[in-house]
Amino acid sequence: MSRRATLFLPWSLALGLMLQDLAATLKPLVAPLVVVLLGIAMARTHWPTFLAVLRRPWLPLAMVVVSMVVVPAMAAPVLRHLPIAPGLALALALMACLPPLTSMPAVAGLLGLDRAIALFLALVGTALTPLTAPPLALLLFGMDLKISFPAFALRLGGVVLGGTALAVLLRWGVLRRAPHAAPRLDGLAVVTLMVVAVPIMDGVLAHLVNEPWRVAGFVFWGFVATFAFIAVTTLLFWPFGAQRACTASYGAGSRNNALLLAVLPATADPDYFLFIAAIQFPIYLTPTLLQPMYHWLIARRSGQPTASVNETP
Repeated sequence: MSRRATLFLPWSLALGLMLQDLAATLKPLVAPLVVVLLGIAMARTHWPTFLAVLRRPWLPLAMVVVSMVVVPAMAAPVLRHLPIAPGLALALALMACLPPLTSMPAVAGLLGLDRAIALFLALVGTALTPLTAPPLALLLFGMDLKISFPAFALRLGGVVLGGTALAVLLRWGVLRRAPHAAPRLDGLAVVTLMVVAVPIMDGVLAHLVNEPWRVAGFVFWGFVATFAFIAVTTLLFWPFGAQRACTASYGAGSRNNALLLAVLPATADPDYFLFIAAIQFPIYLTPTLLQPMYHWLIARRSGQPTASVNETP
C-alpha cells in the first residue's frame, strides 16, 4: 500500500461518500487520527536530518513565509477580479493564509519528498498561524479572525506531544528492533489517511445531490488555486534543488483549511463551509496527479533514472 499510496487515496473519498452514516460516526476520530499520522511521519523522519534542518532553518522558514505571506499577498488582487461568488473568493483567499496539512509529512514521504523539511513546514507553519493569518485576513480581505493564541497553542501542543510520544514508541519499539518494518509504517499511514477521508466526507453527498454544479465549481476552483500555489512556489525555490522545491510546493498546495472551522464567526459566508468539503477532492487527488511530475523533476535535476526516485525513502 505504501508503494501504491496514490492509487488508494482517491478511493477513500468514494468510501466516505458511499458510507455517510459511517462518516458521521467516525467524525470524533479525526483529531486522534491526525496525531497518529504525525507520529508515523515523525517516526519515519531521519531525526539527525531534522535536527540539521533546525540548526539551519533559514530556507524552510523562507518556505513558510512564501507560502503563508507572499502567496496570499499575490493571490488577493487576482481573486478580487475572478468571476466567482464572493464567498468562494474569500475561501480561496483564506486558504492561501493557512499552513500545510498536519498529514503533509506522511504524504511527502510517500511522494519521495524531503520528510524533514515537510515536518518543519507543518509544525512551524501551524504554530505561526495565529500570528500571520489574522492580520493578513484583516489587511487583505477585511475579515476578523478571532484566533485565541493560548487556546491554539494548547491544541497544537497536544497534537505535537501526542505525535512525538507515538513516534518514540514506534522508533524504539518497532524500527529499532525491526528496521525492515519501515514500509509497513508507511502503509499504516496510507490506511490512516483513508480512514480520515471518511468522516471528512460527512454531509458532502447531500451537497452533491442538491447542488451538483455548484459543488463542481467549488472543486474546480479548489484545483485551480492548489496548482497555482504549487506552480508559484516550485518556481521560487527551484534554484535550491528539485526535491526542496517540490516539498515547498506540496506544502503550499495542501493547506489545512479545516483549521478555521472553530474560529470562523457565525456570520461567515456559508460558502466557506461548502468549500471545506469541496477542497478535500484536490487534497486527496493532488498526490496522485503530482507524483509522476515530482518523480520526473527530481530525477531530471539529480541526473538519476526515474525508477530510482520512485522508491519510498
